[in-house]
Amino acid sequence: MKNRSCIGSIIIILTGITVFSYIAYKSTVSSFTHDESYTYLHYVSQSFMDIISNQGAFTNNHVLNTLFMKYSEKLFGNSEIALRMPNLLMLVVFLFYIWLLFRGANPVIAISIFMLMSTNIAITDFFGLARGYGLSIGFMIMSIYHLISSFDNNKNKHLVLFNIAALLAILSNFTMLSYYISALLVFNLMQFTESRFIDKEKFSIFKTNKVNIILFFFLLIVLYEPVRKAVKFNSFDFGGKQGFVTDTVTALIYHIFTNVQLTSGSILLLQISILSLVLLSFIIILININNANKEFFSQNRALIIVNLIILSIATETMLQHYILKTDYLVGRFSLFLLPLLILNFGFLLQYMLKFRYRILIQGFVVIIALLSVSNFYTNRNLYSCADWGYDMETKNAVAALVSYQQHTGLKPASIKLGINWIFEPTINYYIQTRKIKWLLPVDRNGFTERDDYRYIFKEDTAALKINHEIIFSSERTNTLLIRVW
Repeated sequence: MKNRSCIGSIIIILTGITVFSYIAYKSTVSSFTHDESYTYLHYVSQSFMDIISNQGAFTNNHVLNTLFMKYSEKLFGNSEIALRMPNLLMLVVFLFYIWLLFRGANPVIAISIFMLMSTNIAITDFFGLARGYGLSIGFMIMSIYHLISSFDNNKNKHLVLFNIAALLAILSNFTMLSYYISALLVFNLMQFTESRFIDKEKFSIFKTNKVNIILFFFLLIVLYEPVRKAVKFNSFDFGGKQGFVTDTVTALIYHIFTNVQLTSGSILLLQISILSLVLLSFIIILININNANKEFFSQNRALIIVNLIILSIATETMLQHYILKTDYLVGRFSLFLLPLLILNFGFLLQYMLKFRYRILIQGFVVIIALLSVSNFYTNRNLYSCADWGYDMETKNAVAALVSYQQHTGLKPASIKLGINWIFEPTINYYIQTRKIKWLLPVDRNGFTERDDYRYIFKEDTAALKINHEIIFSSERTNTLLIRVW
């Protein structure tokens, strides 16, 4: 058993190093993206207090990410890798806490779940971007680990770390407020259940929550102003208007099966599978509560906590939709639910190993992990980042323009580049960071007769009624950089 554990640790370490190296290299060579560039141009230059108070509130400003970008620039400069460094380092934290959560589990389960987490493209891509999503997921996993550990030993220490990690997760992405509220609720529900039904003791909410109450008020002081402004000035239009299953669960399916073509029948089957996974775990919990099974609670707290957090977040989301008219989470806004779902899956399989069919269960999870690795390898792409694939050639287009100007010997004082509006932040990022003084900042006003160059999609060329020369062309983004005559 010790040898198997040692081999498992080696596989996990090698997997982690491989994934980290890949994301680190991608962070270095891939073009900055629309949202990263917008943050750099509009928020990074603000003072610490303006950033932390969410001055000029907009959903693009992921507060902690903006602060990290600000000080990373001071230390390492404004290159892509420098500004993405905080998220890249958070990938190490994320992988380390996944290992901590499963280090006592069956080695096959531990390796497979680690691979599922680390080779999911939707998750790992955000650890290579200067956005708040990777940071928030990393801190959420850290927070969950310390919440679970608070039931075993050093309760106060782990509760302090749980609250601090949750605060950092919320500052990285305000959507994490749903996680924090759910986690506090589940912590108290667990304490109440164990006190009343397992240990037959009186439950004291104030005694149980001394640390949580103190730190909750600290969190309230820190978060009040930025969250108030976010609520006041943003509509939180996440895009989901049909239903939790139709929108959010389906979004999770697409996160799992990146770039896989799914039929409507396949999606329905996967929706049923995901709901069954969560509900089966919940039914097991209820049965053991009814039986006052102390052994179950002591050995499966991780499963109970993660499962109840998922159900609580789902309930919060639906209530918010009906009461506050907020949208259901879709796309990258729903991404933080995927690690929770994978954790639930892993802890449930670990619980089921105590019954028969161990080989079948282990074989099943290994196949799932290998399919994830295969999908990761098949869809690896060093240049296309998450939702901003259209920006993968923006860096090269700007470089081509600079090279063309140098080779033609032209040195005009103010060159104008007309663009499709979605390229505006990233082109301006490169104009500013590469100090291209002869190129005017681009705008979102469309094309004009004063354009010297244009960066356009190929389908827009049909509308061109001007003489032009193609300077740069990309099949990957179907874009052209042209000189206008």
